[in-house]
Parts: sequence; C-alpha cells; structure tokens
Amino acid sequence: MEDRIRIVETGDGSVRAARGALEAIAAFHPSHVLGAGIAGALSPELAAGDLVASARVLDAAEEAPAPDPELLARALALPGVRSGTLLSVVSPALTAIQKSALAARAGPLAVVDMESAAWARACAHERVPYLILRVVSDTADEDLPGYLAGCMDSQGSIRRAAVASRALLHPASIPALLRMRRRVAGCGRALGAAIAALAGTIPIRIA
Repeated sequence: MEDRIRIVETGDGSVRAARGALEAIAAFHPSHVLGAGIAGALSPELAAGDLVASARVLDAAEEAPAPDPELLARALALPGVRSGTLLSVVSPALTAIQKSALAARAGPLAVVDMESAAWARACAHERVPYLILRVVSDTADEDLPGYLAGCMDSQGSIRRAAVASRALLHPASIPALLRMRRRVAGCGRALGAAIAALAGTIPIRIA
C-alpha cells in the first residue's frame, strides 16, 4: 500500500487538540503521528526560530506518555533540531516571570505550549507512536501583551477578533503584535521544512 501524509489542524488549546487528534486518528489510522506548532521558550538559551523535538512531554497534572524514540532520533539528526521538554499549559505564558516559574518544573531545555500533552495522550490512547516538533516564537525573557489572556474562549483558543479589539484599545501594543506576526510566519516556514525533512526519512503515514 502506498504511504500517505495527511495534514490535520486540530485547533489550538488542549480541548480542541485532544478532540481533533482522536478524530484524525480514527479517520486515517496513521502508522505514526507528527505534531507541530509554535511555542514559547522557557530556557534562556533558546532563540526565536529554534526547533525543539519532544524528548519529554508534560502538563500541570503529570508526565504525558513518552514519544517514539526512533522518531526522536531521526528528528535530532536534522540540522538545528534540539532535544527538550514540552510543557503544556491551559493559558498562554505571556510574561518572563510566568515563563521563569514554569521553567523550574520543566527542566534545563524546555518550551511551553497548549496542545502537546493532549496530542501525546490521544496517541497513547490509540497506541500510535508520535513525536512533536515545536519552533520557538517568543523567548524566555520576552513579554507579550497581557490582554491576550483575556482573548481566549472556553476551550483555550485565542479569539482573533478579541485580539484586534483589545489592540485598538492599547495601540502601543500594535507594533509588537505585528512583529510577532512576521516572526510566526518565519517560524512556520522553518517548522514546515523540518517536518517535511523528517517525513521524508521514514516510510510512514502521518495524520
């Protein structure tokens, strides 16, 4: 049977991530799963654009099931990919102080996101080997606009319309938002290239 690559967007936030991953696995029956997305750095040595592969995944509750060691080894063979911890949270970490507090639990090289633990548990529930790649969008010492936390819906997704409304009320934050938008676009290109390179090394179907 010819191998296929399926690209699925689960949505942001843990609730949508878990539901979307389970639905995709049920629909496509993948041999392996690669998760991908942006993340905030918790470690000061990580710069914007750095790529981190999931040696370990956890959230506020507990350790998530471990990623596939073979996929991890293949990812780490790619240029610029580093091994680290992915810590999933319910609300975005917006300040350097918040990131510093999270870093104390996550370990020496870590990033923070909102979906990785949900993906990991969905894959473990369906017994599908997985790996997650994250690209750093904001550094450990970087503060993001504080009103972003109030722009989330009940399932942990950022409401873009709410961000636009709040930005109009805080015009001084608009340049930072525009810089972040450009940076995230670049991060997406780097992440896409890494995922494509990793997928090209192994004969698998990816949901």
